[in-house]
Amino acid sequence: MLKNSTLALLAAFGAAPFAAAGTINVPADYATIQAAINAAVDGDLIKVAAGQYPENINTLGKAITIKGVGSRKPGKTTEITGSGSGSVVTIQSGEGAGTVLTMFAIKNGKGTLVNGKLLGGGVYMTGGSDPTMIDCAIGFNTADWGAGLFIDVGSDPLIQDCLIANNVTSSKGLGGGIYAAGLPVLDANRFAENTATTGFGGGLYTSGSSPQVINGEFDKNIAWYGAGMHAQGGAPVITNNLFEENYVTVNPINGEGAGLSLVAGSTAWVADNEFRLNDAHSGGGIYTYDASPTIVNNLIHSNKAALGAKGSFGYGGGMSLGKTTGVVELNEIYSNTGALGAGVATRSSTTTLLSGNIIDLNTTIGSGFGGGVYSKDSSPSILGATIAANDAVKGGGVYAIGKSAPVIDTSIIYFNTAGTNKSFFDGTGLMTFGFSDVEAASLGGSSLSIDPQFTDMANRNYSLLSTSPVIDAGNFGYSGGPIDVYGNSRVKGGRVDMGAVEF
Repeated sequence: MLKNSTLALLAAFGAAPFAAAGTINVPADYATIQAAINAAVDGDLIKVAAGQYPENINTLGKAITIKGVGSRKPGKTTEITGSGSGSVVTIQSGEGAGTVLTMFAIKNGKGTLVNGKLLGGGVYMTGGSDPTMIDCAIGFNTADWGAGLFIDVGSDPLIQDCLIANNVTSSKGLGGGIYAAGLPVLDANRFAENTATTGFGGGLYTSGSSPQVINGEFDKNIAWYGAGMHAQGGAPVITNNLFEENYVTVNPINGEGAGLSLVAGSTAWVADNEFRLNDAHSGGGIYTYDASPTIVNNLIHSNKAALGAKGSFGYGGGMSLGKTTGVVELNEIYSNTGALGAGVATRSSTTTLLSGNIIDLNTTIGSGFGGGVYSKDSSPSILGATIAANDAVKGGGVYAIGKSAPVIDTSIIYFNTAGTNKSFFDGTGLMTFGFSDVEAASLGGSSLSIDPQFTDMANRNYSLLSTSPVIDAGNFGYSGGPIDVYGNSRVKGGRVDMGAVEF
């Protein structure tokens, strides 16, 4: 707010004070947004009328609110369109949460040149700045890293209810929509139709950081790896998002991870998301490599891992796990397609625990193997799973090859179809079963081969009828979680049931 002494000086020189104390209007009081920022003091509100403002602005470390009239209504928007070079908005002077930018469209930025890279076409954020951005549209910007928005190490902003769309990086770029090296809270944003050209992270790229990515939507983004989102290390929290119709490119080689890609030691927490209709050459829904994530309670369906332009890949229509530890638990992985592992593919020494998942209705394409699960040179533990109604040329339920040694315990593998080996194909002789119900198999010991009596498989209800023979038939030493995939308490009657759903 302007001090009384400042108002007195203005009056003494015949200048009219602003319309209301602490409020500056653009263009009524100042012709440009930057001129208004220059004049403002902490606590002021700058109100910017509808229209286009062809300028680049810098918030200058001030705790002020800069407010347009809207970011997405045709004819009723306030657009900052840049001057033809540089970042449209620069926030670099240690701004805090009291620096607020809201209800603007930010367009046509080219980025700030730092160490030979153009950073942050729309917004460039550095210098330990933690501003607040709410209800903005950041689109049609270009840069090498963070075409829409670049968030540097040490900057922890709140970005909320924003549309980040149609931003494009240069070749081998990082973060078509946002590049985040800091710890932002990204809440309720939509990342749409951004492109990391032959690069990583079409919608969002995180670099060794641990942001919160919550309540958002990633759709129709394009990249070589991680079309929706790519996490390069770090421990991001990714919850309650929709990843839909994201697509990876085939150049320079076939790409991976259409919905989400987790690599380089990432320990991401991925929970309560939906991955659907994403298309890659490996890991249609989720791709991991050299990572140790926790992936829990997600819906992963209708994704595709197709053979690439060079006839390779096709691993994991729903999920591809390479050189991965961690936990994949209580997910529903269904109606995905892929050449090798339509539901889930594990490879390259993966030892992930797959616990309490329903893996069903997945179908291989071409001469595909492993309708439910495909394992190559890996040793996943499959615990308390229901693997049903999947289809492949060989190994309708599970397929193992190379040096794979999957351990399958307290699980149901039933009603799968294949040209041969409809329940499983063990090409290594190292697959082991315990306390499981496996169709058309003579495993003996603690395992069964009998109709598990699902309540309504036609409608994907895999709960058990009261007469099911797999009730109280699981491992006495069951080490899974306390609830099942439907949220029921696990282990009743003193012994766990086989499969993903407790009676």
